[in-house]
Amino acid sequence: IGIEQLDYYPHYDFKSAQPRGYFFDLIQLYSKWSGDTFVFKALPVKRLYKDSVELTDFVYPDNLAWQPHLDIDQKTEKYYSAPVIYTLGATMVLPQKQQITLATFKVLANIHGFSPTRWFELRQKHKFKILDVPDAESALRMAIRGRVDAANVEYNVAQYHLQQMQSAGALVMAEHLPFTNLAFHLSSQKHPEQILRFNQFLIEEQDQIQQLKRRYALVEYREQLPKLSDNQKVTAEIRQ
Repeated sequence: IGIEQLDYYPHYDFKSAQPRGYFFDLIQLYSKWSGDTFVFKALPVKRLYKDSVELTDFVYPDNLAWQPHLDIDQKTEKYYSAPVIYTLGATMVLPQKQQITLATFKVLANIHGFSPTRWFELRQKHKFKILDVPDAESALRMAIRGRVDAANVEYNVAQYHLQQMQSAGALVMAEHLPFTNLAFHLSSQKHPEQILRFNQFLIEEQDQIQQLKRRYALVEYREQLPKLSDNQKVTAEIRQ
């Protein structure tokens, strides 16, 4: 399984000496259920998607919405699993910038290799820059220091890293900037039968999977967010 060489905890962390996170544990469950053995191959984000056929059997995370923005043959046929988890694509800003709008927005910090599809669409009508940074922590630090207007970091990832940085509450979700509810899928170009089997696992082992999500305190839907304002903008990427 090819996976991003990033600390994207609690979803996954394949940058540390010991792999960890929700998806790592989920595959351990799947391995027991299926009787198959899986090995992870952590790769730089862009290389993971570009060279996935040569280097891996599966890719995680993946989403059909990202394909037009990846350096791959767009005619390539991929098979996607059912959603493994829904993620909350938050735009994290300083509290005093919570009401910022696109009219005054200038720079977004984005993890290198990530495809912020909604932001790409907005760039056609609004003038702002997308600055690539190495990882989630770098994006959050730049937003805290005011070097960018916002960090494009998934909500659960942002909360964890802010706590690790001794900066819990230093950033909040912008109320008038993109907020996406995007699914992470397991994909494969080689093994459609294994994707179908994985889907069956997701159905049959739903109780254990929900326990795992609770263990990692993962928030999947905006309804679960504390004190989310009514005018929080939700984009067209919902539930893809």
